[in-house]
Amino acid sequence: MTPDFVLEIGTEEIPARFIPGALNSLHRLAEEGLRQNRLSFGGVRTLGTPRRLALLVAALEPMQEDREEVIVGPPRHAALDPEGRPTKVALGFARSKGLAFEDLSFLETPKGLYLGLRKMTAGRPTPEILSELLPALIQEITFPKYMRWGACSLKFARPIHWILALYGERIIPFRLEETSAGRLTYGHRFMAPGALEIDRAENYLAGLQDGMVVIDPQERQALLVREIKSLASAAGGEVLLDPELLSEVANLVEYPVPVAGAFEADFLALPPEVLITSMKEHQRYFPLTDGQGRLINRFIAVNNTRVRDEGRVVRGHEKVLRARLSDARFFFREDTKGPLAGKVERLKGVVFHSRLGTSFEKVERIVALAGYLARLLTPEKEEAVRRCAWLAKADLTSQMVGEFPTLQGIMGAAYARLDGEDPETAQGIREHYLPLSASDRLPETPVGALVGLADRLDSLAGFFAIGQVPSGSADPYALRRQAQGAILVAWGGDYVFSLDQVLEEALMPFRERFPRLDTRQSLQTLREFFTLRLGHLLTESGLAREAVEAVLAAGWTDLSEVRLRARALHEFQQQADFTSLAVGCKRALNILKGIRPEEAGTVAEDRLLEPAERDLYRQMTGLEQVLQRSLAEKQFQAYLQHLARLRPAIDRFFDQVLVMAPEEAVKRNRLALLFQLTGHFNRVAVFSGFST
Repeated sequence: MTPDFVLEIGTEEIPARFIPGALNSLHRLAEEGLRQNRLSFGGVRTLGTPRRLALLVAALEPMQEDREEVIVGPPRHAALDPEGRPTKVALGFARSKGLAFEDLSFLETPKGLYLGLRKMTAGRPTPEILSELLPALIQEITFPKYMRWGACSLKFARPIHWILALYGERIIPFRLEETSAGRLTYGHRFMAPGALEIDRAENYLAGLQDGMVVIDPQERQALLVREIKSLASAAGGEVLLDPELLSEVANLVEYPVPVAGAFEADFLALPPEVLITSMKEHQRYFPLTDGQGRLINRFIAVNNTRVRDEGRVVRGHEKVLRARLSDARFFFREDTKGPLAGKVERLKGVVFHSRLGTSFEKVERIVALAGYLARLLTPEKEEAVRRCAWLAKADLTSQMVGEFPTLQGIMGAAYARLDGEDPETAQGIREHYLPLSASDRLPETPVGALVGLADRLDSLAGFFAIGQVPSGSADPYALRRQAQGAILVAWGGDYVFSLDQVLEEALMPFRERFPRLDTRQSLQTLREFFTLRLGHLLTESGLAREAVEAVLAAGWTDLSEVRLRARALHEFQQQADFTSLAVGCKRALNILKGIRPEEAGTVAEDRLLEPAERDLYRQMTGLEQVLQRSLAEKQFQAYLQHLARLRPAIDRFFDQVLVMAPEEAVKRNRLALLFQLTGHFNRVAVFSGFST
């Protein structure tokens, strides 16, 4: 894209993690600002490095679009008296617009003729609009954190040193605090540190290229990947390209220059995760493998500049990494001087939450709840589940996790294997934290899944018991993520259980801790919270919102079953019978509003007078067994298909039968028939919310 307009904000180094969000924010603000100011454009692009954020706009028209404004006053009958003279209302409207009545006209509107005027506002030159728009746009760019500097009142991610703003060859004049917009930018801090004068907006990218700056993050990342892979191949290995690390490193540099280094082979005796984390989190280095997934004693570091003596730079990287790995080896040796189980007692000195007790108390609750889940779902695994739950948090007191918090669970599993714990127990320690996000992998073992469920449900029960319920964007204890993780684990293992029952069990320890706890209210609030998370996850998975809401409205307690029902209804919506069936069901529900089932009683076959109502009753009765079997087997698609066979009978019933008959007994019997009909549907979903 060749830009007509360029804005570049030159700064001190912006943190790498700020850059993607800032570029998205700048892109959105630019498009909104241009449209709101009636400036036509062809395309918007945002680019950036740690030292600059840039906005490029193509095909930006030189003039703002003209605007026709239609101002409507009183209707004709109120603007003119019977003789056709202007009324006080009409004259007042004209005065309010600074016009004479003769300057107004009657306009045709959807409501008829109204007194008014058409006002044409000529567009202004684009540079004039940009001068007003850009200062506010820059200040509205969002960052996770802001700072002020010097005597400036302006807030930005880092101090602003220069601003370039060009439309064609013309500078867009404006000022932010002490910084005025111009046509100067600056090259790479080390390889081309001087000022670069850009004569025209279309030459901006070429100018930066001369200044040794790769401003496009995607181009920078692609260049980085090519260079890293080439170096890895030359070193006899393959690079582990962690996407997060790759994105971060690409946004740490303006011109990536990777180099390959090595470390002592005896460090490979450490668990691979320790080596990878030491390289990634502290040094932003890329580990290498032998192509079979096994680490080798080589790594790749990325510099922000070309160097004369590459060997000296590599030795510097190796020296720093050697110190890091030596620390990690020390932590590992200290941690393995005693068994993992011995670290559980140390959790008594770790506060989980001031009102919910220590991490040791939480472990005791997890053991009890995980054991309860195991008895419900996999009784043969109860011993392994309880052992895993007992050890699951022990590594939080290890020196390794103290240094690298992201290794929690990973180190616990490694230490458990070294202690000779059952392999499934060790794997469960690692897996009980999964999934970390909606797209993350799920536990592979029931042990890890059930301990993870118990951990999450205990946290949710505890925080809801003390009133720490997420509201708006405030969720300091990540309870939405905890609930989402619990749902995904239940789905992944296809675990069938009553969530109400398990939540009651999870709340029990807090009843002892908080005698005034209203367990019923806490349970109700938790259910509502889970319902919201279920709705979010089901719609995010591609199911129709109406279908999801209808299923949730029918009530639920089994997390796996509610997903099956939603999927079945979503698929059933696509069928030809659905609309007419939904109309009939909604009609029945509308009739039954405000009436309790006990008022109608049960259907008496001898009181079914009309052929259409007798036919509907017989067909429903004939389907009872097959419907019950479909429900028992959770074949909800088949269940709805069977109900669809009732559609002609339902249509005839409403066409030929007066439900609210004058005879009370007949009316109640017909209402009972409708309750029986809607009861079948309500086992899957409440159809009243569907738009038909």
